[in-house]
Amino acid sequence: MSNPVTIKLGESGPDFAKRYPSMVNVVHQPAGLDFYSARWGARPHGVVKLDLGSYSLTLPHVLSLQAAQEPGQLAPEGLYEFSINTGITEPELIAHDEARLQTYKILSAILQAGWKPFIERSEPRLSGQVRYDYTLKTVSVNGLDPSYLPTLDEWMRIESRTPWSFHAPGAYLELSFTRERTLTDPAKPGSYMLTFNVKTEAEHSRGYVESDDRPRWKVLLPKLLPQLTLARQQKETELRAKGVPIDESYKDPELPSLSGDLGT
Repeated sequence: MSNPVTIKLGESGPDFAKRYPSMVNVVHQPAGLDFYSARWGARPHGVVKLDLGSYSLTLPHVLSLQAAQEPGQLAPEGLYEFSINTGITEPELIAHDEARLQTYKILSAILQAGWKPFIERSEPRLSGQVRYDYTLKTVSVNGLDPSYLPTLDEWMRIESRTPWSFHAPGAYLELSFTRERTLTDPAKPGSYMLTFNVKTEAEHSRGYVESDDRPRWKVLLPKLLPQLTLARQQKETELRAKGVPIDESYKDPELPSLSGDLGT
């Protein structure tokens, strides 16, 4: 196994690059945005450790990782988001049923590390097969319940990029797969790539506002929250009327502090 590359949310890009000078490639954009990346083109592929205290994760079979650091107001936040692409196993080809089982072993390991499932604040609180059915009938971004193991037939119906989402103190994590579209016969091997996207809670929160408003997210988010809550309530009311059970035990994670420099 390769020596792991450790990533730390909030670390400065230059410090990250200095720790792995022969591994990390840096591209400086004229506008000030700096991109950091690493690739493992040959076996054994890489190993990446997400250093997050008791919520740390070690990801094997890594093909690549990417991150960026912004200039200006967000520069002090360092590397606030990483995207890591991995295989499910070292070999590229894998039986679809093995891909299903191995992916759920990874999901189970994330839960065992203390990460909690996350449901978008505008989406209904569903779990198990109910959430699976709802997501396949609506849009894939609604995501899936990581504790629900689908059958092989159900697995083959999951669209690429359908996420499983989690949160931990100070961080959010999304896992999805991409399935090779030409290799979808359940009786023959397929090819998959997993994508892990991990970001700070501040960057996750900025995702609720328009891109041009990112520096002002602390001002705008409190105004948006009632709209998100209302959207969820309306969807849950419609589902309850159809006899769909709502997971009342699910609680949204706490929001980060909105104090400090709120912008204008």
